[in-house]
Amino acid sequence: MSKTNTTRVLVISPDVVGKKMAGPGMRYVEVARVLGGEFDTTLAIGIEGSTALDPIEGVKLASYNHIDQLKTLIDSSDVLFCQMFDRNAATYAIEQGKRIVYDFYNALPVETVGAEKISGFTNPADKDREYIELLRYFRFCCQTGSYFVCSNERQRDWWLGFMMANQGLLPSNLDTREVQDIIGYATFGMEAGEPQQTHHPIKGKLTGKNDFVLLWAGGIWDWFDAITPITAVANLAKQHPDIKLVFYGVVHPNKHVGRPKNVDRSIEHAKKLGVYQKNVIFLEDWVPAGERSNYLLDADVAISSHIESLETRYAFRTRILDHFWAKLPSIVTSGDWFADYISSHNLGITTPCKDVNATEAAILSLYENKQQYKDIVANIETAREDWRWGNTLKDLSNYIRHYDARAPRKLDEITRAESITPPITTTSYLKQTRPVKALKKTPVWGVAKRAYHTVKKR
Repeated sequence: MSKTNTTRVLVISPDVVGKKMAGPGMRYVEVARVLGGEFDTTLAIGIEGSTALDPIEGVKLASYNHIDQLKTLIDSSDVLFCQMFDRNAATYAIEQGKRIVYDFYNALPVETVGAEKISGFTNPADKDREYIELLRYFRFCCQTGSYFVCSNERQRDWWLGFMMANQGLLPSNLDTREVQDIIGYATFGMEAGEPQQTHHPIKGKLTGKNDFVLLWAGGIWDWFDAITPITAVANLAKQHPDIKLVFYGVVHPNKHVGRPKNVDRSIEHAKKLGVYQKNVIFLEDWVPAGERSNYLLDADVAISSHIESLETRYAFRTRILDHFWAKLPSIVTSGDWFADYISSHNLGITTPCKDVNATEAAILSLYENKQQYKDIVANIETAREDWRWGNTLKDLSNYIRHYDARAPRKLDEITRAESITPPITTTSYLKQTRPVKALKKTPVWGVAKRAYHTVKKR
């Protein structure tokens, strides 16, 4: 395949890739696929649990299990695209004059702060320690990245604030750059082809052939609320036993993520209501990426419900793209970015957080109102094309085309940022600033000093 650009791009997957992949792994495979159509692209795979991938046209696949192997791949690259990336390897890349593009498509610090478990720890003190380390890591990212991408305007504002608070943006490196020159958009996308159905894993197997199937197309992470839709379906099943809710897979393919506590709580709730594996069905194993189209096309509606939390404000529910791919009307909780998008484009129904009655009404509406259902599907067919991977990665591709327009980040920028004098907190520091030195020569200084000490004594 002839490349239109000889820039060498190294895409470093932060998660398991192979037959069974969650969102991050799928994202990096698709990013490599799109970039491979234009640039000399290598997909680096080094996360434990990854399995062999089918060949990707225009993309070299490279496995590594040691930093020295990763450094060799860095040596043969011009631009690196990564999310969670070894700091030593990143430092090496900067030393070699490489450009690093950090993938901030999910606001991990916001997502993590309210998690039940952080790095395997549940004790508050341990969680605080691990969380602070995570913040330090992203501070390092802000100081070493030449470019950044995120998913929407809410996230971009959050990340810009984080960067400025952590010396990622300084007068010396801002130059004449505008916001889009610092952080672009590279949202999760939708596959180029259409989903194909080769068999029926749900209808006629887990449910009746003509049942109305609601599909929960992803994991049940800490910030999700499976209890509300489970309760709604249990209530509706008394009058409509053909309404079924299917959970796609509950154990993450990355063993370090594994099985969230939220899964067991959801299963216990379904058992308590007497609908477990009857009207509410859980698939224990993670559905292989190549198989998910069979499950999606066996559903009538897709559902996603979350709790009200800080995570919600900055979330980007990647599973919604699978809803669009399969042309499934969505029932989603209000509050996050995608809920607003779905509501404004009439791609489904939004409900308040933890509102069982509203969730029942939404399910029943799509179950009974065939015209409403058809109208929503028609709207999805129109909107979904904007979400193809080739469209969502335009900012990233454009940066790579012109990556050498600005000089690479240098390690002395990081050193300078780390040595910047801390914020004003004491009068001794106040006395050292130029404006205050000038102020001390005027009568105002005596008044200001007395006022400060008066307040301090209170």
